Amino acid sequence: MILSFLTHCLAAWFAFLLPVFGTYKALSHRPVSEPELERWSQYWAVIGVLVAYEYLFEFLVSWFPFYFEIKIIFILFLALPQTQGSTFIYQMYLQPFFSKNEVELDAGIMNIQRKTLSFAQARFATLWQALWSAINKNAATGQQAPPTPGQAPPAPGGGLSMESAMGLFRTYGPSLMGALQPAAAPPAGPSPTPSPLPSPAANIAATGSYYGTPAAEHRAPPFPEPQLLS
Repeated sequence: MILSFLTHCLAAWFAFLLPVFGTYKALSHRPVSEPELERWSQYWAVIGVLVAYEYLFEFLVSWFPFYFEIKIIFILFLALPQTQGSTFIYQMYLQPFFSKNEVELDAGIMNIQRKTLSFAQARFATLWQALWSAINKNAATGQQAPPTPGQAPPAPGGGLSMESAMGLFRTYGPSLMGALQPAAAPPAGPSPTPSPLPSPAANIAATGSYYGTPAAEHRAPPFPEPQLLS
């Protein structure tokens, strides 16, 4: 465990931290030294290949005895300015390979990018269609079914129904409207016998019987006639 930690610290220091600072100095100092820029560019190209190898194939050989120690020695060979191993590997292997296969590599990269983009667009379109179908299905399910003939439309929850409201209006409406009428002069002849006020139970029963008829669905309920109090 301790040996693995030490090797990782050495790799981070020599392979990344020191080269990062060296690249910064080569870019910030004016005039820019082209040999230094070329050397660091070649170094990062070789390190990129090494990192790609670590991600793809290192698990196949990491069990080898003294693998990490050999890896540290190789990183020192690449990074130290005394050895300049990255320059040697770039000029001997990478540059000839890239120069020979540059056209094929460009075409392959473009083909992979095109196929990846087409695949992603097709899968996204399929996912969007499935999501849109699910949204429409839920919206259609949430809609209320139309009322059948002969059935009164349901009253909104949380309030009075139409039948209860009409019953209350028939019961207390005449008294309220009679109280709002101006006082009239007493008639000369004998006063007519006032008709008795309908009871609340009778009004509610009459309202319920009215709403039970099929014709009540298509026409408005009769407006109650006000009666004057004697």
